[in-house]
Amino acid sequence: MDKKEESTSKLFFKYAAPGIMGMLIFSMQTMIDGIFLSKGVGPQGLAAVNLSMPLIIFLVSIALMICTGGAVVAGTAKGEGDIDRSMEVTSLSFFLLIGILSIISITILMNFNSILIFLGAKGEIYPYVKSYLSILVPGIVMYSIPIFTEGFARVIGRPKLVLVSAIICFSINVFLNYVFIIKLNKGMAGGAIATCFSNVFGGLALIPIIKFGKIRWTWERVTDIKNILFNGSSEMLTEIASAVVIFLFNIIIMEKMGYLAVAALTIVFYLNSILNIILYGLSQALQPIVSYNLGAKKITKIVEVLVISLKTGAVIGGLYYLGIKLFGSSLIELFSNNDLELKSLAREVSFYMTFAYLISFVNVISIGFHTAIGRPIESAVISLGRSIIFILIPMFILPMFLGNIGLWVSIPVGELICLFLSIPLMKKSLKRLSL
Repeated sequence: MDKKEESTSKLFFKYAAPGIMGMLIFSMQTMIDGIFLSKGVGPQGLAAVNLSMPLIIFLVSIALMICTGGAVVAGTAKGEGDIDRSMEVTSLSFFLLIGILSIISITILMNFNSILIFLGAKGEIYPYVKSYLSILVPGIVMYSIPIFTEGFARVIGRPKLVLVSAIICFSINVFLNYVFIIKLNKGMAGGAIATCFSNVFGGLALIPIIKFGKIRWTWERVTDIKNILFNGSSEMLTEIASAVVIFLFNIIIMEKMGYLAVAALTIVFYLNSILNIILYGLSQALQPIVSYNLGAKKITKIVEVLVISLKTGAVIGGLYYLGIKLFGSSLIELFSNNDLELKSLAREVSFYMTFAYLISFVNVISIGFHTAIGRPIESAVISLGRSIIFILIPMFILPMFLGNIGLWVSIPVGELICLFLSIPLMKKSLKRLSL
């Protein structure tokens, strides 16, 4: 970013390419978990993962709030030329991550059974969910280390190392899943153990290159903490909104169709996660460049990188839509384990939900853009609209006219409605920056 001769597009893809590849490998890691659980546990295992997701996403949202907010504050300080403060914010973010997640995980474990029931874990599914979360909740700090290291690797201008971290996570996760689920027959607990340990090794691989600084506990640090939490709040709300939607899907589907339909939804969410993480990678690539140029007062560069990210998102969304239409059935077979009813349900869900791929990139990039320019309120409004409000309305209305199909199309309909919010807000924010 300090090289004036380097084009904005080249700089963007220098950040985006390794980040997207890294996150793509990370999403494949999640899919590998599902494949091993489908083989070693069955559809009950897939359903248990989806019932667990709202709580896991909530915990990850806290990590994202701290790490994204910290990266924005550290990146802006670096753009202003204050390297010492940038390093100090990095250390502060790390301590906040460990402290806050530890307190929350202990609180959850003190109320564990009540929370499991609230998530919809009842009857024969209950022991599967309990076994899975009894490992992931206390291991959430281990799970979240890559979120920190990969975010701050971009701040110091080492985005290519994100790919290294992801490859380490993926390789170790495949090996440990095979050992714990297939060879040792540890089921859900084995999958959770594999996930926690693969993440912590992948994250720790980048710790030596992160630029930490000594924290000086002054009133300025209180302001930094406020800015970290404030700037990252939209990322947290995005994830929490997603957790609420998954939770409501789970409750409604469990009541209407049972755990097999929840397992089918889990398969589709695995497929969706690839595109969502790629788009999130674009958003993450945009943020350090935008925050740096915001500190350096280079507004033209901000506009250029936003346009590039939107064009790239459109191409990726369109290609992924075509890819799922052509190869979706083969991917579903990897998870269905020859269960014809599960396979049929997953195909039906996938057919309707994939329309969201054509438009979701605009909303995801708009959220990341507003976070990067220090406008978390606008980012949070778009996040809440995209992930909760604009999905919940069709979720409760459309099934009255379309039956179960109304549930499946509520996500693409919500993305479409959100465009009428995210696009005007982006235009307004760009005008404000130009003043």
